[in-house]
Amino acid sequence: MTGMALTRTALRRIVASLIADETNRSRGRMGGNGGFVRIEDPADWADDRALSVGGLPLDSLEIVNAGAALYEMFGLEALETDPRRGAPATVGHWLDDISTVLHRQDPNLTLMTSGSTGRAKPCVHAIADLQAEAAYFATVLPAVRRVVALVPAHHIYGMIWTALLPEALGVPVVVASVLALPRLEAGDLIVAVPDHWGALLRSIRRWPAGICGISAGARLADALAGDLRSAGLERLCDVYGASEAGGIALRDAPDAPYRLLPRWQFATPINGAEAVIIDASGREVLLPDRLSIALDHSFAVDGRRDGAVQVGGINVWPEQVAAVLRRYAGVADCTVRLSEQNRLKAFVVPAETDDEDTLLVRISEYVQRVLLPEQRPTAYVFGATLPRNALGKVCDWA
Repeated sequence: MTGMALTRTALRRIVASLIADETNRSRGRMGGNGGFVRIEDPADWADDRALSVGGLPLDSLEIVNAGAALYEMFGLEALETDPRRGAPATVGHWLDDISTVLHRQDPNLTLMTSGSTGRAKPCVHAIADLQAEAAYFATVLPAVRRVVALVPAHHIYGMIWTALLPEALGVPVVVASVLALPRLEAGDLIVAVPDHWGALLRSIRRWPAGICGISAGARLADALAGDLRSAGLERLCDVYGASEAGGIALRDAPDAPYRLLPRWQFATPINGAEAVIIDASGREVLLPDRLSIALDHSFAVDGRRDGAVQVGGINVWPEQVAAVLRRYAGVADCTVRLSEQNRLKAFVVPAETDDEDTLLVRISEYVQRVLLPEQRPTAYVFGATLPRNALGKVCDWA
């Protein structure tokens, strides 16, 4: 399937997001600060701009890292370059080189899976498939006058909803954050992850008429979606997807089940415990979650098969975090789970009878050193034994 190459506007959005994320991580910052602080605005990335993030020019090593990320995503090894020219020095030079590669037959993009304790792996997507997905979404949304982006454009959901969808609709994009939204008006489409929606519920008591939202990147709780709708949000579309497949299914939250996008169908025999989807080309994808699939092939998501949860759109494995906590001398045992606030929580059995406040401070200092922000539990409970149900299995706690 041959599709149109990415427009320069969409490409600029993706490139700015990727370079900013790569550089922020090398500087020890969370890229985009989880969407609670304004992400890089591609409008500031003019063609003649030298590479810089946060007002600071990239140093030589940061330029190498940013270039490597661009080569990886866009397949720039296929570019025939003049070694006498040197590396691209400006945003415009990079966009020119990438455009040259993407104008070949059937261009692809390589995106990395998100994961802080699992090894990230590359996922190759045909640009034509992503554009077709965006075109379908454009047909099922109400009238959109503007996309308000709270997510970065170099992740799969941000790319589709804040780069490709606006091109399909012919509407502008406003880069924003939970803490700095523009004045909302009818026809605005807010693209965010569940953590953002939880914060927006607390900060916007009554939504203006005609505002719709997209939630992607992690599981959206029905209770949260229901509260947002009760507060006046006109519609909230919950996208189920995976890095390997892009968008897979869509539902109107909170009440409707997921339904597969037109591109996909379930491979037979259908098995919710290890569901496989297939497209018209015969490509199959094993889904990462356990599903409850109805006779009409609508479905609900029951949880990850590999035990991962998502914190801020990043895959985290609670049992691996618990293993790190158990290595601390003051911890005899522990269990870690996802809280209702979509952050990790830990139940800790102390190794000794030290003061719990002192132990909490020491554990907090330890996890600051050895765990990434999304891996760190934000709530701790201490007890003599782990909580267990009537069958003796470790269970949740209040």
